[in-house]
Amino acid sequence: MNNKGFTLVELIAIVLILAAIFMVSFPMLLNSAKKNKDAEYDAMVKDICLAGETYIYSNVDSFPDISIVGNTIKINVVNLIRYGNVKSNIMNSKTGGSVKQDAVYYTVLEDSTLKCEYKENLAQYVDNSGANTPELSGMTPVIYKDDSWEVADVTQKWYDYENYEWANAVILTDSGKNKQEGDKLNLETDVKAMFVWIPRYEYKIDGQYGKNGKSLTEPGEIEINFINRKSKNSTKGYTVHPAFTFGDDELTGIWVGKFETSTDKNSACYTSASLDNCNNDDQDPYILPNVKSLIWQNVSNQFATAKKFNTLVTNADSHMMKNREWGAVAYLSQSKYGKYGNPNYFGANKEVYQNKSSIFITGSSNGTPSQSETTNPQYAYNVELNGTGASTTGTIYGVYDMSGGAWEYVMCNYNDLPSGGVDATWFVNNRKYYDKYTITSTNLCTDEECKGHALNETEGWYGDYAIFVDSMRIWFGRGGVCNTSTSTGVFGFRYGIGGGDNLSSFRTVLAPSVSTN
Repeated sequence: MNNKGFTLVELIAIVLILAAIFMVSFPMLLNSAKKNKDAEYDAMVKDICLAGETYIYSNVDSFPDISIVGNTIKINVVNLIRYGNVKSNIMNSKTGGSVKQDAVYYTVLEDSTLKCEYKENLAQYVDNSGANTPELSGMTPVIYKDDSWEVADVTQKWYDYENYEWANAVILTDSGKNKQEGDKLNLETDVKAMFVWIPRYEYKIDGQYGKNGKSLTEPGEIEINFINRKSKNSTKGYTVHPAFTFGDDELTGIWVGKFETSTDKNSACYTSASLDNCNNDDQDPYILPNVKSLIWQNVSNQFATAKKFNTLVTNADSHMMKNREWGAVAYLSQSKYGKYGNPNYFGANKEVYQNKSSIFITGSSNGTPSQSETTNPQYAYNVELNGTGASTTGTIYGVYDMSGGAWEYVMCNYNDLPSGGVDATWFVNNRKYYDKYTITSTNLCTDEECKGHALNETEGWYGDYAIFVDSMRIWFGRGGVCNTSTSTGVFGFRYGIGGGDNLSSFRTVLAPSVSTN
């Protein structure tokens, strides 16, 4: 019996033979693995595309969480996970990645069929400020580039709060819905309304006039921390701003009308404004620059007009602005993220410039915060510095008409008293849509009634109006009017009866991720 093992030469020969076999077979194995991987990937894409198509057809009436731009429909894969049994299919097929960053796109072809594309790792752009990512609610994100607005790519930079560029989005008209990313927009034909994102934040007003404030005429910074959650918890010394509590919902932010609400240029109210033409709920609302504000409506009809945007957005509640929401914009403007922090403005020019258009042209700027002259025309909203100085950021990305223009009624009422077309029964079912006050002076303000509302905390800043509601004049107006001087401004407030008149307009707000009423 031969017990002799392999010799060294024989072992080397065996290794060489195995190496040769491996070198021949390895490419075949790699190719086979690649084919299997490609097949698995193709199967996964097919599953995701089919799931998305089912999702679209199952939600055809409301299209929740679906973005539609022109003939392109986009669904973030995380929304498919919420849709029944799709979760197991996607999670079992895709490993080693985050489904939250993926999206499925459909192109609507001429024969009405859907062409599907699955794209990985399309995380939406996030700036460095900590601001919550804007919830578009079916609107279209936009940026200002080369002297015009265009459809933004949300995977690229389209807002930057640290550089006073608040996120902007628009509701497109039917003729504008074919616009794609990078396409220029004609505001007169493509856009119905423009909104600005106010992210959830906590704030602190240090001292009577804010941080480093010297006096009422030279108030200082309101300290702001963006909160990247829907929590009511705040940093010690700070308060979560109440504008982000909407009924029982905690919001990541709100969308605020970029300009005072206007109406169709073909409307009788637009062409020849009067109480008879305008004081009804038949007006078709718009939010655009360089048009006339919608005046003459009483509070009841203003509220009904603002609610009409509900049919044009998804998972958002459109309503007339409240004091707490006005305060959220005003405080952000007086922070390091707003015009107060913008280094292009100094001294008195830190205050938002006034709109002194005598015929209430939206977005107009007098190029100064306090002159008394009423003129028309003025600087347009997109004229750098002199025009953009009338926005809450000092850039084109802010909110306009909050200083001057028309008085803006807000849904803020003394003690549920009926007036302005609002009857007593309305207050019972609409608590989340208005701020209620049981007091008649800022000296009586409590945290529950006034904190964050730009009332007692900022009373008289920049010399702005400070006249509280009472039992006879029960509705608040904000921002002042074009024909006054230093008393007009973002911190201004006064009382009114809520009736339709030729000096009063209003602003629209969207509360995202909230079912409409």
